[in-house]
Formats: sequence, structure tokens, C-alpha cells
Amino acid sequence: MNEGESHPGHARLYTLALTTQFIWALNNNLSKFALKGFPPLLLAGLRTAVAAMLILPIYFYVRRRKLHWHELPKLIALGAIGVGMNQFFFVLGINNTSVTHAAFILPLTPVLTMLLSAALGQEKITTAKVVGMSIAFSGVLVLQFSRQPDRSATLFGDFLLLIGVLSFASYIVFGKRATALYDGITVTTIAYVGSALLLSPLTLWQASSFDFRSVPAVSWAALAYMAIFSSIIGYLLYYWVLTHIEPSRASAFSYAQPVMSTTLAALLLGERVSLWLLVSGALVLLGVWVTERSRWA
Repeated sequence: MNEGESHPGHARLYTLALTTQFIWALNNNLSKFALKGFPPLLLAGLRTAVAAMLILPIYFYVRRRKLHWHELPKLIALGAIGVGMNQFFFVLGINNTSVTHAAFILPLTPVLTMLLSAALGQEKITTAKVVGMSIAFSGVLVLQFSRQPDRSATLFGDFLLLIGVLSFASYIVFGKRATALYDGITVTTIAYVGSALLLSPLTLWQASSFDFRSVPAVSWAALAYMAIFSSIIGYLLYYWVLTHIEPSRASAFSYAQPVMSTTLAALLLGERVSLWLLVSGALVLLGVWVTERSRWA
């Protein structure tokens, strides 16, 4: 955006960018409350299905660009990777590890995005990028020395979260052309609707033998938050912010999410922050910062 163009004030944009990160940080914590009432596989399916039903009216109300129907299968496949797989592995991962561990694994998205971009020839690997990636992944290794008092953090759970991060990074890389052709609402809507349809057999199978009357109110509220705020409002706010500021500047706000997630985990879940966790978190964030700085320099 040129300096002379009209745009929202920086204070408003930065507030919305931080709000988006807070929405996602709170989602990491509330997912634990949702998992107290729902099995992981059912929770993943319900979250996607509810988000799909809620975003469809928004899509038809604000739709601007004509959809080329021959592109639909590609968009659905893209959504299945970036939304279906991402949220599926997020729920399974967060069920098997702690929120504090998740807080420092999820920010690896830009690092994995860069690796995939380089593999496809979209960008080059430089010394600075290698250094940044090495620092970030060393932080993940150090993270495995961090142990929560309740043993809630496991290597298996961290690995599942990493697969979820990889799926979203794939969505970003392979969806580059789609997001150039269509607006964020179109791509997001097709992603959620397509993922909900693909997950529907699993969702229906899980729901068929589940007693929904046993679910506490806090779990229903957490599911509603995950579907409405994290899945829809958060993404729409993020896309809107990206239309007014550079991606490199927008991505800088992601550094606030681990701090928010960890603080909320201590307040809401009673998770303790160990020295190993602080060291690993610092390494991950430093590595991501070096990688991002080298990409946009």
C-alpha cells in the first residue's frame, strides 16, 4: 500500500492483529476444556462442521469474485490439507501434550513454509535462513527436556502438532495461486465446507455412539469458541489485516501468541513454566525471527 492511500490507522490495525493472536492463544487453552467433554476425533469433526455452517451465510453475503467451478476440486483438496488435516492433528496433538508445548511448536509455521517453498523452487535457501531454521528446530529439541509436573506433555503429542503445522504450511505454499485468484473468504469457506464433508463419515461414526447429554456446559462453550472465534473470526480478521499491512509485518505479531498462550495456560490450566521451557521457547522464537527477517530483507 502506498503512503498516499487511505488506510485504517496503525493503532487500529495493530490492535486487530494482536486481537487475532489472542483469539488463537485462547483457543489453545479452551481446547483442553472442550476435550474434557468430547473425544478428540469427534471434537475435530464438530468444530469443522459448525464452522462450515456458520461461514456459508457470510460467504454468500459478501461474495465478490466469480468462482471458476473447474477450480473447485483443487480448492477442496487444498482445504482438506490446510483446514481438515490441520485441525484434526491439532486436536489430537493438544489432547496428548500441554498447551505450553503447543505454544512454541505452532509458531514453526513460517519456518516449514519456507522449507516447502524452497523445495518447490519458490525461494532460495540462504545461510541466514539455514541459521534461523537450525535455531528454531534446536528449540524444539530442547523442548523435549521440558516435563510438566502432570506429565501432560509427550513427544507423541508434540509430533502430532508438528504434523498439523506442516499441513498448514502446505496450505500456505500450495494455496498461493488460489489466494491470488480468490479472496480470503472464498478460499476459507471452501476449505471449511470441503473439510467438513470429507470428515463427515468420521464425525457421524463418532457421534453415533456418543452421549451428548453427558457433555458439560463448559465443553459446549469451548467448542462454540473454537468454531466461531478461532476458526472464522480469527481468520477473517487476519485476512483483513493482511490487506492493509505487509505479510512480514503481520507475521511479527505471531511472536506474541506463545507468550499469551503460556500465560493463559498458567492462569486457566495451572500449567507450570519450567526453565527448559523458557530456553526452548526463546530458541524457537529467535529462530523464527531470524528466518522471517532473512525472507523479507
